[in-house]
Amino acid sequence: MIITIDGPSGTGKTTIARHLATRLKFVYFDTGAMYRALTWYALEQNVDIQNLEALEQLLARFSFNIEEKGGQKRYFVHSVDVTEAIRSPVVTAHVSAVAAQKKVREALLGLQHQFAKNKNAVFEGRDLGTVVFPQAELKIFLTADPEIRAERRLLEFMEKSPDTAFDKQAVLKDIKQRDTLDSEREVAPLKCPEGAHRIDTSFLSVEQIVEEIATYVKTPHGKKGGVFYRLIIFIVRLFFALLYRHKVYGVDHFCAGGAIVAPNHVSNFDPPLVAISAPEEVHFLAKEELFTNFLFGKLIRSLNAHPVKGSAGDIAVLKMICGLLNEGKKILLFPEGKRAERDELDPLKPGIALLVARSKTAVIPTYVHGTFAAWNRSRRFPKLWGKTACVFGTPIYYSTFEHLDKREAQEQFTKRLASAILQLREWYLNGASGEPP
Repeated sequence: MIITIDGPSGTGKTTIARHLATRLKFVYFDTGAMYRALTWYALEQNVDIQNLEALEQLLARFSFNIEEKGGQKRYFVHSVDVTEAIRSPVVTAHVSAVAAQKKVREALLGLQHQFAKNKNAVFEGRDLGTVVFPQAELKIFLTADPEIRAERRLLEFMEKSPDTAFDKQAVLKDIKQRDTLDSEREVAPLKCPEGAHRIDTSFLSVEQIVEEIATYVKTPHGKKGGVFYRLIIFIVRLFFALLYRHKVYGVDHFCAGGAIVAPNHVSNFDPPLVAISAPEEVHFLAKEELFTNFLFGKLIRSLNAHPVKGSAGDIAVLKMICGLLNEGKKILLFPEGKRAERDELDPLKPGIALLVARSKTAVIPTYVHGTFAAWNRSRRFPKLWGKTACVFGTPIYYSTFEHLDKREAQEQFTKRLASAILQLREWYLNGASGEPP
């Protein structure tokens, strides 16, 4: 299995990749070390890095090796250990210009593929999920606020060179310039790979990020289940496509692993609409009395319904939901608690924040449109023509709020979820242009 971790400088790629590889017992590769080693070699040989012909000649005699010593990777150019040297400010200042050269990337591409052959590995860099390993089983893209990234880089420089004075503003300027160069270069520009999980590392610990990524490894994205479930989903999807011209947005936001899908709720159409829109199976909670009839109970069980007695805040129900989430399943929960009487978002119940605090899982904010007009509480039967849509938003992780007091964390989480659903609604009603938030 290949895991790629991409992102700009200072987002914590190296530290996170190392910890993740250790946890999974995978091999870790810092592909940026190869570009840094070549940059160091060019500077040592007094080669003009803007001179493509000179760089090509340098590549012809460039030898890069990785050795394991004392449980740590050491990087060698020919017989010289350059592990520390390639992290110097001067190498950092020039590596983007070297890495932007097409010939350089082509030459080192084969070396990266060679390292990955027949291995479970974590690769870290800037174009791994887009160019080097576009078919990787798991892709991660890290981001962080530039100011925070500058602080991290400054601390790194100070630890390595405590006797040297560094200017934070100069470091910040260098980071921004490097971002521009990396993202605007013609060859393998820095961008979020298709299908990647985007994680903002600004306020998360390394342990929190590694834990999140590890959940993706446990449960591959898009896993499908029973034949009967898929048949029913196909029929219902056809029904909504023909009668309601149904559209789905933000499927890339549908994260892997256990998660709660949390949509607004205005109609009996909402559960099946979310189910047909999701890229993998969704599980539901249903009142226990619905399962008393043997045949009907067997039918809804095959559609991933789970009997509950009481509300989502009851201990027994909480344990059951947490068990499903730990198995990597998606659970559909309506945070409002019941169908709204108007086509608006009612205040969210506190139960979902309590559940997320216990399960440490992700919540996918979701906006369902058009079901109120088709079948609201005042209608006995549904209106058979209309237009519906389902929009999945960026997952929200409880770890973002864990530094707060428990009660405040749950309150802030609830506010964040409500805000996210309303933002999805606004995005859709304003024309659904670009990617949903």
